[in-house]
Amino acid sequence: MRRVLTVGVNYTGDAIDGVEIDNLGLCRPEVDRERAAYPLYEYDTIIINPESYTHFLFGSEGEFSDEDNELGKLKRQKDSYDIDSAFDAEDRQKEMEAAIADGATTVWCLSAPKRMNFFGYRETHLGYVAPKVAKFVKRSDLLVKKGRRMGGVDPDSPFARYFEVISQTGGWTLCLSDPGEGFASIATTPEGYSLGGHISIGATTGWLLTAPTSQEAQNQLVRDSLALEKANPAHEKYHGIFLSHTSVDKPFARQLRKDLLAYGVEHVWLDEAEIDIGDSLIAKIEEGMKLSRFIAVVLSKKSIGAPWVKKELDVAMNREISSGEVVVLPLLYEECELPEFLKGKLYADFSKPEDYETVLGKLLRRLRIA
Repeated sequence: MRRVLTVGVNYTGDAIDGVEIDNLGLCRPEVDRERAAYPLYEYDTIIINPESYTHFLFGSEGEFSDEDNELGKLKRQKDSYDIDSAFDAEDRQKEMEAAIADGATTVWCLSAPKRMNFFGYRETHLGYVAPKVAKFVKRSDLLVKKGRRMGGVDPDSPFARYFEVISQTGGWTLCLSDPGEGFASIATTPEGYSLGGHISIGATTGWLLTAPTSQEAQNQLVRDSLALEKANPAHEKYHGIFLSHTSVDKPFARQLRKDLLAYGVEHVWLDEAEIDIGDSLIAKIEEGMKLSRFIAVVLSKKSIGAPWVKKELDVAMNREISSGEVVVLPLLYEECELPEFLKGKLYADFSKPEDYETVLGKLLRRLRIA
């Protein structure tokens, strides 16, 4: 049985075989046992939308959710609903850390940080129970807008359908105008702001998405989140990759190899890292290509005419044709005229240094074994 926790998101769709969905809040059990979630590390999937204090404390919208003095009215309704009595932020943060370490799929919805002076300033971003995510949203210039159109959605993203439903139903209202490092965007507005993506800051990893604005979007968010397999941190693996490049582009290839290894890709074949003195150059390259699931071709003005790159590309394309599987991954390092047989392929565009982290994130998702 797969256990799912939705906080501030309500699933009303058909029952899903093998899935148990709790729509609960992050309040202390002694304050409201019926509406309090179990420890977060007991869930395989966690979706949090801290749209209001009531959303994240009790799991769904309440009668005071739209009030300017929501915290004061909650306390007057019941003294134990005081934010300090109802919510143990430190304890829930520790649970979240344990859940992520155990491989739980975590999805945070963008929300406006409603700031309230109630015995000290409090923000609804407390509900993320992940301080790094809250700080990231604040640094990334969250914008409140109103739109239906999207500039682009990564079709390989697990949330491609979610963004489609958003555009067709309630539209989107929140986006990040300047997301920083550690974020790989998967959907944008027409003017280029991010509507969501994968966030990875130290040990805090998950998905940060514009919030659903319709019931259909809430249901789709849950379905798409369930499509992600729970990770096994102890055994998480990636497909091996062979970096075909020319010597002129070696600094880029070295940096890419370093970054891929840092993210846990165990087998990144680069000639200087694999060939020892006395080894047969041809034999070692052929061995590296055989052991790698993907052949990544670093494309630049120099590489497209380099004999070694041409030979490696021929071998890779032949394997792709014979196996029927995608083998060749074009990596555009420099604007150049692509070979005819690569023009129909979607390539990773590393030609703009400012987009490096975003494109690296897409490449990592392509390599990962779920």
